[in-house]
Amino acid sequence: MKIMQKLLKDDRDTFLVHTTALMNERNPIVDRIMDGDSVDTVIMANKEGSPILTNINLSVSTRYATRMQRLGTMIHHLIMELDPFDEPLVFRLKSSKEEVMVAPHREFSIIVVQREKAKKPAERTK
Repeated sequence: MKIMQKLLKDDRDTFLVHTTALMNERNPIVDRIMDGDSVDTVIMANKEGSPILTNINLSVSTRYATRMQRLGTMIHHLIMELDPFDEPLVFRLKSSKEEVMVAPHREFSIIVVQREKAKKPAERTK
């Protein structure tokens, strides 16, 4: 139950903490995702964009979920225009600080955020 250990607990998140605990018992995939060294955040959101499982506080996860839901809808429409027999499986956004991967589905979406690690300076070769 790694996801429960990493939850930021405040009074507004009690429902989310309870829901996360119940879903995590039935969904060990999230624990496997969280095992990755570079994984910082995992959010499972319903089709309306509300987080139903997360390892960060509710306000930040709601921001990510609603924006990724909107972006996923735009990407879906774009792909359908290009090829009506295709559908998006995963989309990936990378910035200088983080990388966001979203797996959209009809009923829910999974959002994984990886923070960019500080790179070690290249060692000189003589």
